Amino acid sequence: MQEKVIEAATPAPLHEDEHHIFNECVELSLSQDSILTRRLIRSDGASFSQIVAIDTMDDLSDFATADPYETRLQGSYDRIRQKWVAAMGGDRLRQVETGDPVRSIGELSMCATEGALLSKVRTIIAGLGGMQFTYQWIRFNGANPATGDSVETRYLVGCRPAWSQQYIARLWYMNDPYVTYARTNVAPALASHVNVHRVDHWLVTEARMHGFASGIVAPAHIHGHGLVGLLHVSNSIRAPAGEGVLWDNRVLFRAISSELLDWRVSQVRQNALAKYELSEQETQILRMLRDGASASHVADQLGMSKHTVYKTIYQRITRKTGATRITDAVEKAAAHGLLD
Repeated sequence: MQEKVIEAATPAPLHEDEHHIFNECVELSLSQDSILTRRLIRSDGASFSQIVAIDTMDDLSDFATADPYETRLQGSYDRIRQKWVAAMGGDRLRQVETGDPVRSIGELSMCATEGALLSKVRTIIAGLGGMQFTYQWIRFNGANPATGDSVETRYLVGCRPAWSQQYIARLWYMNDPYVTYARTNVAPALASHVNVHRVDHWLVTEARMHGFASGIVAPAHIHGHGLVGLLHVSNSIRAPAGEGVLWDNRVLFRAISSELLDWRVSQVRQNALAKYELSEQETQILRMLRDGASASHVADQLGMSKHTVYKTIYQRITRKTGATRITDAVEKAAAHGLLD
């Protein structure tokens, strides 16, 4: 089973629980800033987390009704509904702000939580002609996303909550042409230029029913992480008019995608630094091992015996990181961005 990467900071939860259903695990969490997170962990360890803003009771109902495990999770959704009403007092109006989009994009790095990030991105996207969006942080095993398998995906959901439920439940991520494009590309592209499905394909038809008429995708990569970001922005205006509005802002969408990926890497790195408390020397040793060094090379670099490296240095690093072997510690540190 793949290990979960340390999460970004989140406000204290109002509710959280987990359910084991068949050979899968579902975790539900409602935070104090009205963000609902649903994390599905498959039997092979791959996980899919949806981050959804609950502004109205309809948002929660839409999300719960579309859950493939709704019957099994009904009790949890009922408790979430009760705690949301008690905390929020009812539907809340989204604040619509206007301003310089470039400045707003630059402020994304200041967001402390995924909830704050989601709120700010929704505002920016709306000002750039987008009516809906999703953002995926996709982590692949290995450093090369072109060949690796997806082991963890987190979705910022800026569209109808039911859409993300259907997308995951129906395994659309397995043959999503936008994800395939994002594996090896960084240039923005109109969705119609990427989508290889015929116009009456069920995926295209379903997307249009949820308001995805015209769209643009903007991938982002960070070298060596096996981590890809994918922004998908859409509106309900038919092409070519709808696409033209989005394409005119492609540079800004690309900037948003890059900022969101940087934000994720930064948050994970900061939390890992606090958790593992690795010294600079220990971090440097892990870098050396990642780059192919042996225990003999490490011993020469530190001016000590190979035995001391194995029995003292390696054991201390594995203890701090919770790894069973030094190679596992290297993988953990790299996955959390500590070796960059």
